[in-house]
Amino acid sequence: MEKKYKEDLEYFLNYVELKRGMELDKKYPNESMHIDFYFLHSKSELEEFINNFISNNYIKNDYDFYYLMCSIIKYMCGSLDAHTSIVMNNTNCYPLSIQALNEKIYVTKCNEEKYSYSELLEVNGIDIKKIIKELEDITCYGTYEWFLSRLHFYLNDKNRLLSLPCIDSNSKYIEYKTNKGIIKYEINKDYSQELSQIKKENFQQIQIRNNILILKYPKCNNKFAPNIRKLSSIINSNNIDTFILDLRGNSGGNSSLINPLIRYLKHSKLKLITLVNKTIFSSGRTAIIDMLKIGSKIVGQGIGTPINCFGSVQKYGELPNTKFTFSLSSAYLYEDEKKHIMKAIHTKKKLHKMPKSFYEPKHLKIDYYIDLTIDDYQSESDVMLDKCCEWINNTFNS
Repeated sequence: MEKKYKEDLEYFLNYVELKRGMELDKKYPNESMHIDFYFLHSKSELEEFINNFISNNYIKNDYDFYYLMCSIIKYMCGSLDAHTSIVMNNTNCYPLSIQALNEKIYVTKCNEEKYSYSELLEVNGIDIKKIIKELEDITCYGTYEWFLSRLHFYLNDKNRLLSLPCIDSNSKYIEYKTNKGIIKYEINKDYSQELSQIKKENFQQIQIRNNILILKYPKCNNKFAPNIRKLSSIINSNNIDTFILDLRGNSGGNSSLINPLIRYLKHSKLKLITLVNKTIFSSGRTAIIDMLKIGSKIVGQGIGTPINCFGSVQKYGELPNTKFTFSLSSAYLYEDEKKHIMKAIHTKKKLHKMPKSFYEPKHLKIDYYIDLTIDDYQSESDVMLDKCCEWINNTFNS
């Protein structure tokens, strides 16, 4: 392995154990950057893993080194920590949308319309099952739903694809073989305009269906923080008796921004529903717990994280040579099941005091599960929301 890769690996392994300092963390300055990178495996076990990997895989370029780094993080973090990750920057994404449905992979949207809603069979001549296996080997996930949601991004990401051992990193094209033909993209061509058209959607944060109000909250940030006065006015003037918080796609952010909404809903007489899917992660999960605390039913699909897991990223680091950026978990988060609130362990000492059973993943209970098919994606309607509203009417109004 070249000197620059050895230096970057050494830098990363030193960095995870650095003390945070007062500037980064005034409450826990003496804790390490990752609360405990060696929680699952010892240093000697990691050293053995790295040596075995290098003896079986020739690290000839940045793509190979990226696969090594992702493999290390997967080995060390397992299913407990999907927040710790590393990114190879300056990637290129291709203009197609991909979904995993019923054990098959589909291209649901494509800049070449004739390939939309086709089944994906191969990438650059490699069977899709092999591609998925190699992606799974470097992806940390606490629920399989999160891995499936990541496939949507990884299968059209140049750097992820070229890092895979089964794909030639010197490829000039990415070719997607589908049951409707082959979609071919130049490796480094800028497809940003085509991609923006694929991602374009008619976003409505507030919808009303009969006596049901639906509020979309796709990210825990100020842009989507609801205006409670406006919301209350709409509810009162439209005889609303049921409130749906649509959290689909919410991968996190500032978990406290939803507090005013929770306080308002707590003192209302509304029937509460939280709509969820596999793309919910991090603080998106906290919003679900907040809704459960005030009596919400949960409708949709399994989410992208267990209730309890490592998380709380404070700072992004950068490797000196390859310039890969990485994030590290600084705490272990869990639910106080009696109070329905999220709490956190911030010190390594307390982390090791808890029994092994404490770290067994706890998964969200879904009151009404909604499965989607490729036909549902072809529909012009929001089928999951349709089915949710239908369930509400059958359950509460029958």
